Amino acid sequence: MKTLSITQLPVQPEFDFPTFLFLSQIDELGPRDMIAVLDVWEKWLPMLKVYKLGDRKEHVVVFLESAVEDQVDEIWKQSPSEGFKHEAIAQTMIMGTLKALMPELGEKQCAPVPEPTKPLCRTLEKIGLNLQDSGALDRKYATITPYPHRYGCERCHLKDSCIKNMNLDLGGIMKPQPKAE
Repeated sequence: MKTLSITQLPVQPEFDFPTFLFLSQIDELGPRDMIAVLDVWEKWLPMLKVYKLGDRKEHVVVFLESAVEDQVDEIWKQSPSEGFKHEAIAQTMIMGTLKALMPELGEKQCAPVPEPTKPLCRTLEKIGLNLQDSGALDRKYATITPYPHRYGCERCHLKDSCIKNMNLDLGGIMKPQPKAE
């Protein structure tokens, strides 16, 4: 049974404040809240895992251990607003790691999801992940993409279900309503 080589990458992403604000839908953060967010960031960094898979057609998988998911789920139960904020921290960590590894992703490019081939799936199982036929990993805070960055939407496994490729005309959704006379 063919599998790909696995190399752990020592990546420590910097906290990306603008990405966090965007994901958390917060306009500004006070000093106490910022310190609390950075404390969570530091606490979760050891649970961030980054692996390069393969030698020729390489991929990178970035994920947070399941303990982070458990923590966020518990926080959601206590306070949805805090749960949302912690979820944004986790998402910022995943996105920041991708940006640190592949700065060419930029702000508007996507990280395409590879086709879930048998060798790729077997390799991911060795590090405790399951890649579903849909292209989704079995962790909330995880992604897999070609490494270094290559391809784009045209080679993404999710292209048929991605809103960017559906050519939807969303222009009429936010039309101003006629004024009543």
